[in-house]
Amino acid sequence: MLRTSLIVSTYNRPCALALCLESVRRQKQLPDEVIVGDDGSRDDTRILIESFQKDFPVPLLHIWQEDKGFRLAQCRNKCIAMNILFRSMGILF
Repeated sequence: MLRTSLIVSTYNRPCALALCLESVRRQKQLPDEVIVGDDGSRDDTRILIESFQKDFPVPLLHIWQEDKGFRLAQCRNKCIAMNILFRSMGILF
């Protein structure tokens, strides 16, 4: 069975992230999970994600890394690695 994951990158733009997540929520065909790759945003982004997690129609994961300058590619790679790790662990059980 093919599973899909949507990776959304963010950095200190909770309003834009809220619009994006709301758009995903309204899709007729949803991914199996949404992973937000956060390149070191402030707490307001974390709080926003936590509020969406309460009733989001698919698992909504938040992968955060410390802000050490623009490291978007590294942040996305962490999301991909976490996704592969979770899938691999699922195969083991």
